[in-house]
Amino acid sequence: MFRKTGFLVLVFLVARQTIFAQSTPYIDITTNHVSLVLKQEKHHLQQVYLGEKLQSKDDYASLPDKADLPAYSTYGTDNLFTPAIRVTHADGNRSLDLQYVSSSVKKTVSDVTLTTIQLKDPAYPFEVTLYSKAFVKEDVIETWTTIRHQEAAPVTLYDAASANLYMNAKSYWLTQFHGDWGKEMEMQHSKLTAGIKVIDSKLGSRADKYNSPCFFLSPDHPSGENAGKVLAGTLAWTGNFRFSFEIDNGNKLHIISGINPFASEFHLKPDTTFTTPAFIFTYSDQGKGQATRNIDRWARRDGLLDGDKPRLTLLNNWETTYFDFNEDKLLHLFDQA
Repeated sequence: MFRKTGFLVLVFLVARQTIFAQSTPYIDITTNHVSLVLKQEKHHLQQVYLGEKLQSKDDYASLPDKADLPAYSTYGTDNLFTPAIRVTHADGNRSLDLQYVSSSVKKTVSDVTLTTIQLKDPAYPFEVTLYSKAFVKEDVIETWTTIRHQEAAPVTLYDAASANLYMNAKSYWLTQFHGDWGKEMEMQHSKLTAGIKVIDSKLGSRADKYNSPCFFLSPDHPSGENAGKVLAGTLAWTGNFRFSFEIDNGNKLHIISGINPFASEFHLKPDTTFTTPAFIFTYSDQGKGQATRNIDRWARRDGLLDGDKPRLTLLNNWETTYFDFNEDKLLHLFDQA
């Protein structure tokens, strides 16, 4: 799509609106080092830019007039790729068109902001709300979605993603994790090709058995520990998950993250809210190490209860002693710890 001083344009939902968006069709969302710009185009919300933090009105003037990258893609209209949401209405119609209604921004604490964006179908009383919470200092973004309707009977949800992201580069390099007991989190690297790459789980609550719900994605070149651009993401969900990576006809990468829709259609009753799990991600131009440190800082401060305070330590002696232990052996292990 677009580049600014060599920074890859990656489009996704983050969390703070600037003064520039108040007098333009843009919604600008930023953390300490990143700007995301969303734009309303013919009643629809598009994702138009993510890169280094935009500083001036001149930067905004250089943004494209048209993006064709929906903030939350649907099924049954003009989208020909994997949708973020797919439903069957109460009358059996499968088409969904989400148009922009409104947006708001508020600070939840001094350096955390929440952007709320409302979308609505023009023909059905069907609404989707996109939430993006930006942890400004950590450069970590948490996104989720709520779905609600007032149709005459239940609506069937087949797909309801937590996040809908895009990248544009010459090539894409994926790092995923898989394994089993005793060999957890085996790292595997691969270059994405035309078509769809899916990482998922259908094992129920054991989401980390075999495939793990996290990934690194590097544009143009594989990233290293301390160099290269990388998107790191994970899903706050212990059940079946799915990450879909689809390269389109323009070589743009569509990234859909959320609950695995396999055998999981949900009948949403009228005036009932369906809330997706949160997708948590960060972006680094200094390799995988910086990305993981971003998420680690976020986890300590915001993801874990008392994560920044001293914690009790559990000593598991099972594989050291099995059933052959006594007080002296355990005290010896304590001393070593």
